[in-house]
Amino acid sequence: MSRSDDQSTGMAMQWGRPLIFWTRMTLIWLMAITVTGALVRLTGSGLGCTDWPTCTVNTELDAPGFHSAVEFGNRMISGLAIIPVIAAWLAARTGNRREMDGWFMAMVVGFLGQVLLGMLVTRTELDPRVVLGHFLLSIVLIFLGVVLDYRARVPRSEHRLSADLADSMRTRLRHARALFVAASVVIVVGTLVTGSGPHTGSESSGEPIPRLGFNISEITRIHSLLGWLLVALIVAGLIRSHRAPLAMPWTDVDQRSFQRIGILALIQGGIGYIQYATGVPVALVALHIVGSVLLWTAIAWYAMEATHPGIRDESRLPEPEYTT
Repeated sequence: MSRSDDQSTGMAMQWGRPLIFWTRMTLIWLMAITVTGALVRLTGSGLGCTDWPTCTVNTELDAPGFHSAVEFGNRMISGLAIIPVIAAWLAARTGNRREMDGWFMAMVVGFLGQVLLGMLVTRTELDPRVVLGHFLLSIVLIFLGVVLDYRARVPRSEHRLSADLADSMRTRLRHARALFVAASVVIVVGTLVTGSGPHTGSESSGEPIPRLGFNISEITRIHSLLGWLLVALIVAGLIRSHRAPLAMPWTDVDQRSFQRIGILALIQGGIGYIQYATGVPVALVALHIVGSVLLWTAIAWYAMEATHPGIRDESRLPEPEYTT
């Protein structure tokens, strides 16, 4: 290895810790923003600020106080999210991780979309279609945060896999994609339940906040059935990972992933049924949203593990061949 290669490796190692620190901070911040944004709706603070981006309060709707503080506080937290993103991008550039540039660009575009939707939420006075779009874009940003955090920690494998390993990886990838799609559909239908439910986002609006035209019982039943489909896929993945030969380099990784995903899914499903049976109290709805964010993040992480497996334990690879 040449001296320049040594210096390049040293630079990557030097900036490795800041990169993984800032990508993890970005992911945590995005998860927190999604939850706090939901709390704005659950506390009835959606029109606490009647203009955008400042926070002028229309006295016909509300006086300055709790609701305006919650609404504007969420805006401030959302705006500050760009700081860890910029820090992570600078660390990636310094560490010569140019392959991550496209994902950083997608993150910036997503932030711009959030700004636009945030403005529309206020201008349309909490139109449920805009509110749900705002939440779903937050879910997309969490996925982008998972991609950046995973790529910062697990570079692409440089191994050519044997036929058995390649076949196992394709099966794993198909299952991960099915699980990811199922989780996405569950979340989308969950937003339709939310848009049809009693938590409109504002307690002080002079006009009734419109709701989506779905029958709450029927759309909740569909959401529940899709949730059971997701659970079936999780159970199938857990069984597959326990039956897989230990020689597969990702077997133990899958077992840990599915144990974590399975526990989160059970908790999330239990909260969902309890909140429906008790008339969707605010506290349980908030816990359900936290659970959905955690479960989505765990499934997105598993999807990255299946798509870009970083094979670190070379001793478990049968006759590895390195690319040139």
